Amino acid sequence: MKKSLLTGPNYVLLVIFSFTFFFGNSQKSNEDDLFDAYKNYSKLPREIAYGHLNKSTLIKGESLGFSIYLLDKYTKKPSLRAKNVYCTIQNSTGTIVKKKLILAENGVVSGIFEIDSLFKSGNYVFKAYTNWMRNFEEQNFYVQHLKVINPDQDAFVDADDEDYFDLDAQFLPEGGHLLLNAKNTVGVVMKDDYGFGVPNLKGKVLDGNGEEVTNFETNSHGISKFEYTPVSGNIYTVELNDEALTEITLDIGKAQGINMSLQDLNDKMALVFRTNEKTLPEIKNKVYKLAFGNGYQLKVIDVIFNDKTQIAKLISHNTLYDGINIITLFDENNKPVLERLYFKYDGISSFTTGTPTVEKLKDSLVISIPSASINTKAFNTMSISVLPANTKSYNQHHNILSYTFLQPYVKGYIENARYYFTNIDRKKKSELDNLLLTQGWSSYDWVNIFNSIPTNQFEFEDGISINANLNNKKGNKFLIAPLQNSPSVTITVKEDEKSFSVRGLLPLEKEVLRIGMIDKKNRVLKPNIYAQFSPSEIPNMELKYVSLNYKNNVVFQFDSSLPILGESWKKIETLDTVLLSAKKEQVRIEKIKRFNKGRVDVFNDVRRKNTTDFASYIATKGFNVFQDPRDPRSILIQIARRTTLQNDNSQFRPMIYLNNLAINQEDQSFLMDLDMSTIDYIIIDKQGIGEGMRGANGVIKIFTDPQLRTREYSRSWESGQDIKFPLKFSNPKKFYTPTYSSFDTPFFENYGVIDWFPKCESNDKGVIKLKVLNTKNKQLTLFIEGIANNGAFISEEKIIDIN
Repeated sequence: MKKSLLTGPNYVLLVIFSFTFFFGNSQKSNEDDLFDAYKNYSKLPREIAYGHLNKSTLIKGESLGFSIYLLDKYTKKPSLRAKNVYCTIQNSTGTIVKKKLILAENGVVSGIFEIDSLFKSGNYVFKAYTNWMRNFEEQNFYVQHLKVINPDQDAFVDADDEDYFDLDAQFLPEGGHLLLNAKNTVGVVMKDDYGFGVPNLKGKVLDGNGEEVTNFETNSHGISKFEYTPVSGNIYTVELNDEALTEITLDIGKAQGINMSLQDLNDKMALVFRTNEKTLPEIKNKVYKLAFGNGYQLKVIDVIFNDKTQIAKLISHNTLYDGINIITLFDENNKPVLERLYFKYDGISSFTTGTPTVEKLKDSLVISIPSASINTKAFNTMSISVLPANTKSYNQHHNILSYTFLQPYVKGYIENARYYFTNIDRKKKSELDNLLLTQGWSSYDWVNIFNSIPTNQFEFEDGISINANLNNKKGNKFLIAPLQNSPSVTITVKEDEKSFSVRGLLPLEKEVLRIGMIDKKNRVLKPNIYAQFSPSEIPNMELKYVSLNYKNNVVFQFDSSLPILGESWKKIETLDTVLLSAKKEQVRIEKIKRFNKGRVDVFNDVRRKNTTDFASYIATKGFNVFQDPRDPRSILIQIARRTTLQNDNSQFRPMIYLNNLAINQEDQSFLMDLDMSTIDYIIIDKQGIGEGMRGANGVIKIFTDPQLRTREYSRSWESGQDIKFPLKFSNPKKFYTPTYSSFDTPFFENYGVIDWFPKCESNDKGVIKLKVLNTKNKQLTLFIEGIANNGAFISEEKIIDIN
């Protein structure tokens, strides 16, 4: 009997499944305890953050551009609940050098850090996280090591020495248990001083007599494995082919216990549990439980050793979870005995783009990237770093796939994790499985699962909240002025209350909170308020994390005769509020036009003020308007062209919608009362396509926004109390590259920046367009990361030839 538990952000589902290949019967009470613990530990929703940085080696005078993707850990789709994203850079001592609060839109944020005089040459750590992520022990936040070079301090930086190092040799039994007098699979990890794998290192496993038992060779990441049967009383050693490295003695192993071995057979998994003759009498007929989990789902089956020391079964891939599978064996007391991670590539949705083309335009290059695989009607966004083809400054170990599907579930760091999710083939799948064999226990610690249920101590933050305490209350109606990203808010306070709260304010830099009290004559007066804000400062992410440090493989030599002539941020100007709003409005209008038929007429403040009523407006758009002089409120709107020879005037009336609700064609009088100051936009489709016969005389769709009236009202304030926000969202800024004295230098080829695009979308023609400076380099490299198609990912590296 197999039991399956599904938990998630808003649901708990318990389902029973039956399979023929599993073993034994369940011990219900212990099994229920296991399910209950897992359900309680995983019931809170989790989100993860991935950061795409334009580069990881930075020179003083540059800007670090970044995009952060917030994803639901369970569904792997954009997480929309948190709007507050915190980004920090800390130095090697843990001191935060720079920090920002950035506003998330559709689960994505972008920003810039200036690499200025605050940065000395050295290693730094970039973090991105939300407040909610602080509730969990797993590393759901983003961490990336950076290297900063300050030429004023270090004109020459040598490469890290790879010829001489202290070897960190690890021999890790599969499942975590090395058992004597039984066959064992042992993972091999060979690392240098920097934590990087030592490739192509050969080793022999020798017994106490010096006889070779087996051998191995590490792959490009310093990982391998071997099988052997350690015999009681023997000492086993490993002899490496490098004479400079000493002989290594292996662990003796345990006299009693169980071990495990996993082999991937394409559409099946071979899972083997072994014990020895000394252990079998003690565990015979005891019911062990084998759990398959992925962080929020759990399946449990029984394992029973009868008369044999080995149990081997084939498990279909169809019964495993897409992505990570945490496989744990428990004894009869629910004590975890063995654990192994396995990754199933099936079910991971990704997409690719086509071959880019380049058009030269004066001093620029226009790059067109075909993206027909992207559904442009669904949300899609990509970040693209454009660097010289020979760059040595882009050294990120992860891409969006590896950080989303792999890193949150392991305890250790993973060297070059993106390798396993780029051009995936059978070899890479096998190498990833070898890596997971060496990872041991997952980040889901069973001690915590059984004993430390996460709580929502740190809430999802959707902006800034205020608690306003009223001193000398003289009124009970208050008005909060709109911010660029927040509408006006009206609050009525009960007679017996002396405070009010407001959530979701989104202040930008230089914006203040303005609160007015409305008296009985509707005058806005200055209140006396003491306000408390939450959050009021950027919280520290103090949870432990693992991340592979920076390793410098290239000699850096700065030529003072070819300096960076201009620091990038000297060209950066905070985008003017009006220009930013205009850009956002332009994008909104384009989307409205894209998804609607007919003419879209968007109103601005001037038109709202100068348009007296709807009748006079629609009369200028090709419609006849009739009014009865005896009844000023009467109105009849007809299409100017006739679609029938009938004389019935009702046959010529267009369909009219107000905020997507159809109005009565027989009574259009309410249009005379329509407040034109609230008009957002009007769509006029004289063909009436999509409305059938009803739309033969055209369709008019009116959309209003009541906030427009409130916004206009608040502009007339002459008094009110201004209160400073202690914490504000960073203003959006445009990324600029530094001014280089020359592009034809090894310095620019290795460390230069061509451009950074934090938010790219595929246009209606299925093309992503980029315009960059023509640096006359023969090749460019595009590093693309992003999401689209309701849960699909992109991670590509494209080299472009410039003819």
